[in-house]
Amino acid sequence: MASQEDGRPIAEQLGSAGGAKTGVIAIGLGVLVAVAVGVGVAPRLKDLVTGPSSSSKTVSSSFSSSQPAPPPSVKPETPVTTESVETLLADLDQAVKRKDVEGVLRHIAPDAVILIHMKQGTHHQTALLSREDYRKTLAAEFAFLSADDFARVNTKVLLAPDERSAKISFKTTETLRQAEREFTVEGEHTLLVTMRGDKPTIVSLERDVPGDST
Repeated sequence: MASQEDGRPIAEQLGSAGGAKTGVIAIGLGVLVAVAVGVGVAPRLKDLVTGPSSSSKTVSSSFSSSQPAPPPSVKPETPVTTESVETLLADLDQAVKRKDVEGVLRHIAPDAVILIHMKQGTHHQTALLSREDYRKTLAAEFAFLSADDFARVNTKVLLAPDERSAKISFKTTETLRQAEREFTVEGEHTLLVTMRGDKPTIVSLERDVPGDST
């Protein structure tokens, strides 16, 4: 898999998947019954004729079946493309630079799985966060003053076979200021995005935060 140092992703295509459709057959049944009975008696005494002269019963039935109903029209699913992923990442970059918490969260699904791996020396810790927990985490991060040198590099994108999802990985660096001290924060990010409606949305987010690298 190739990558570019300027943060622009190079995508890899793997394959495709399919679907099925159903039809509904409605059958209507109509039955028509007609009964006709006729009786004739000769009035002449010479000729003794008694009883019914004719009797008939007719039953007719008909069956009709409708043609299979056409399947409802379905809007073609929008695939994940390199362009849509680039747009997503560019929006995230701008939201981070503006320290816009909601600007980041609007690209994350309400049911997303969020894992933060924190590393400081030999100490490692992993936290599983809800979207609301991540909102608080971002707000705390954005509270630090920044030197405005945020950068995303080594971006890699792998498109899924059905073009409905993509795996994205990249690294970030950012210089922060605290009191009289500046320090650089580095991170590694892995995102899984799927199509929600007509746009890619983050359904899984993992971040490795190694802490102060200075």
